Amino acid sequence: MAFKSINPATGEEIATYPAHDAADIDRLLQRAWDTWQSWSQEPASVRAAFLERLAGLLEERADRYAALITSEMGKLVGEARNEVVKAAGGARHFAAQGQEYLRDEAIPGTPGKVVYQSLGPLFGVMPWNLPFWQVLRFFIPAAMAGNVVLVKHADSVQGSARAIEELVRDAGGPDGLYTNLAIRRDAVPGIIADPRIRAVTVTGSTGAGRAVAEAAGAHGKKAVLELGGSDPFIIFEDADFEKAVKLGIVSRFSNNAQSCIAAKRFIVARPIYDRYVRAYAEAANALPVGDPMSADTRLGPLAKADLIATTRRQIADAQAAGGQVITGGDKLDRPGNYFAPTVITGLAPNAAIAQEEFFGPVALMFPFDTEDEAIALANATEYGLGGAVWSSDAEKAARVAGRLEAGAVFINDFVRSDARAPFGGVKGSGFGRELGALGARELTNAKLVWTA
Repeated sequence: MAFKSINPATGEEIATYPAHDAADIDRLLQRAWDTWQSWSQEPASVRAAFLERLAGLLEERADRYAALITSEMGKLVGEARNEVVKAAGGARHFAAQGQEYLRDEAIPGTPGKVVYQSLGPLFGVMPWNLPFWQVLRFFIPAAMAGNVVLVKHADSVQGSARAIEELVRDAGGPDGLYTNLAIRRDAVPGIIADPRIRAVTVTGSTGAGRAVAEAAGAHGKKAVLELGGSDPFIIFEDADFEKAVKLGIVSRFSNNAQSCIAAKRFIVARPIYDRYVRAYAEAANALPVGDPMSADTRLGPLAKADLIATTRRQIADAQAAGGQVITGGDKLDRPGNYFAPTVITGLAPNAAIAQEEFFGPVALMFPFDTEDEAIALANATEYGLGGAVWSSDAEKAARVAGRLEAGAVFINDFVRSDARAPFGGVKGSGFGRELGALGARELTNAKLVWTA
C-alpha cells in the first residue's frame, strides 16, 4: 500500500511513495544491525565531524527543505526554514559538546567509573508537525553516542522522510546509520519485538505513546516518550501585559497551532482577565490567514483534513459545556484546511473538553483569583509537558514554576525546545529526556566499570 502526500493548502496530491514489505523490513533491520557494529567503534571525533557535515548541508539546503515541509504539512515557509536551521544548530551543538556529555565519569571515593556506550539500533516513531526537527533531535545525539536509528515517519510526510535519509547519506553517514521505514502503524509492534532493536522512542499522542511503551515493556526494552500537552500560560496581574498578549499569540498559533508545547490554556488573573481576553481575541482575529508560502501569512492550514473535523467537534463540545466562542469557531470558506483562529471563554475548569489537547487554532481562557487556584488550574489535566508563568515578581514566578507539574517551565516567555537543554514531560506527556546532556545519555548504556 502506497503513501500519499497531500498539500493541505490546496488539497492537491503532491506525490505517492511505495511502502516497505516484510522482506524489505528484515533487510533494513539487518543492515542497521551490521552498521552499528562498525559505527559504534568509530572515534567520537569521527562522529562529531559527520554531524558538522550534516549541519552544513542543512544550512545549504534550508530553502529546499523548507519548501518541502510547507508543501507536505502547511507550515509557514519562514517557520519551516527556521526548523531546518534549528536542526543544523542542534547538529553543531552535539558535534561540539557531545564528547563532553558522553565523557567517562569517575565515581568519587571509589575505583569505579561510569562509561556511556551505545545501545544499538534504535527505533523512532515520529509525527508530521515538525517533520525535520523532531526526527533530527532524536537522531543527532543518538548518532553521536554511536547508535544507529530506524524511523517510522508519519504517513503524510514521506517526502520529508526520504529527504532526511538522503541528507544523512550525503553527509557521509554509512548506509544503515539512518533508515527510513515506510511502514503502517500495524507494523510497529513487530519492529519493536525484533531482537535487533534495542530501544524505542516516540513523539506523538498520549495514546500512541502508551501503546508503544506497552509493546516495548513486553520485550524489556527502554522507551522514551514525548507526548501530547495542554500547556498552561499563567498571567498574573503584575505581568507585562502587552508582551504576554504578543507572545501568547506566538505560542498558541505558531506552527499553525499544531504543537505539543503550544500554550493552550490561558489562566489569567481576574482583575485583568476581561482586558486580556479582549486584547487576545483582537490579535487572534487580526492574524492574516492564507497561503503558507506567502511572507505576509501568519496562520496557514491545518496539516490534515481530519483535523478540521476534530477541531469542530471539540469546539461543539466546549459550547455544549457552557463555553462561549469569542472569535472564530469554524473552517474558513475557501479551498484547503484553513480554520479561523478561535478563542473560547466560560468553560468550567473541570469540563471534559478542557482536559483534551487541542491540535487546532483554539485558545481556552480561564480566570483565577489566587496563586493556589492558578496552580490548581494549571495542574488539572493529565498532561505535564510545559508551562509558562508571567509576573514581574521574580520570587513569585519562581515559586509558581516550582509547583507546576511539567517537564519545562518558562518565566515571562513561551515554551520551546533548545538543543542545549533537556526536553520532555511528566504524567500523560511521557517520560525520558531529549537534548542537552541528559538527552545525550538517555539512549546509552551507562556501564559501571570497577577496577580492583
